[in-house]
Amino acid sequence: MSVVLPIACAINDRYVLPLAVMLESVKQHLRPGVQPILYLVHSGISRAGLDLISSIVEARPIVPPSADIAAAPHNARLSPEATFPLLLADVLPRTLERVLFLDADLLALDDLWKLWEAPLERHVVAAAFDSAVPLCSSPRGVKQWRSMGIPREAPYFNSGVLLIHLERWRERGVTPRVRQVIESGREPLDFLHQGPLNAVLWNDWQQLDIRWNLPGSSAGRPHGRIPREAWQSPGIVHFAGRMKPWRAPVGGPFNEPYRQVLERVNPKPEPRTLRDTLQSCYDRYGRAFCYPLERLLWRGRLI
Repeated sequence: MSVVLPIACAINDRYVLPLAVMLESVKQHLRPGVQPILYLVHSGISRAGLDLISSIVEARPIVPPSADIAAAPHNARLSPEATFPLLLADVLPRTLERVLFLDADLLALDDLWKLWEAPLERHVVAAAFDSAVPLCSSPRGVKQWRSMGIPREAPYFNSGVLLIHLERWRERGVTPRVRQVIESGREPLDFLHQGPLNAVLWNDWQQLDIRWNLPGSSAGRPHGRIPREAWQSPGIVHFAGRMKPWRAPVGGPFNEPYRQVLERVNPKPEPRTLRDTLQSCYDRYGRAFCYPLERLLWRGRLI
C-alpha cells in the first residue's frame, strides 16, 4: 500500500528543465511505497514542458485566477511565479492539510519522506535558516525589524523549502498579512515574498536542519560556513543565486551529482551562452578568492 507525498512547485517555462531534474532526484531517493504527487502552480507552461514533468511524476497543473496573478508582487529580476507560494492555501485542494513546497533549483540527495515527517509543533511552516541572511536584522533581511517588534536575534529562514500547514496558514491569515507588509512599502523586495514572509512568521516557524536546504554556492567550499556534518550528509542542495548547474558547471561538491541527474533527464546538453561560461569559470576558479568582495557588493544591493 502506497502513501502520497504532496509536493507543490511554482515555475514558468524557463524552469521546466531544472524542475524535471529536481523531481527525478526526489524520485530516486524516495523510499518504496511513497508516491509523489506534484501540484504545479503556473501561469502558462508549454505542452511539451507539462509532458516532460508528467513523465516523471503525477502532475496536477493549477493556473491561479488572473486577478491573483496580476496582484502578485513583481520584481525586474524575478518572475511573478516566484510569489505563487503565497497562493497555495487558496488554490490547492482543501482536503490537503499540509504540503511540501520546493523551489525548482534544488537537488534531492536523501529521502524526502524524512522531511515530510518533521514536526511542525503548532507552527505554520517548517524551514531552514538562510546562511546568507541568518537573522531578520541582517543586511537584506527584514528592513523594518525594529519598528515591527522583531528581536535582533530572530533567525531568518529561506523560503525555497517549506513544509506548510495549509489550514493554519489560512486560519492565521498569512497571505493577507504578507501582502499588507508588501503594500506598506516597508520591504525592499530583494527576494519578493521571502522578506515579508519572515516579517509575518518570524515567531511562527519551526527550524529544520540546514541539511534540508543546503546552499550550493557555499556548502563544502572554502568560503562557506556550513557545518561539515551538514554538507557531508546532505538532504537537499539549493542552487540559489545566479550560478545554475543546468546552464553550466558550478563549483563545489554538488556539481557532479547534479550533472548525473541532468544527463538522465536531458541527454543532449543545451548550448551555453558566453555569460554562462564566464560565470561558470568565476564560480569554479575565482569565487573563493573574491567572495569577501562579492558579499560586500551583495549586501549593498550592487549585485
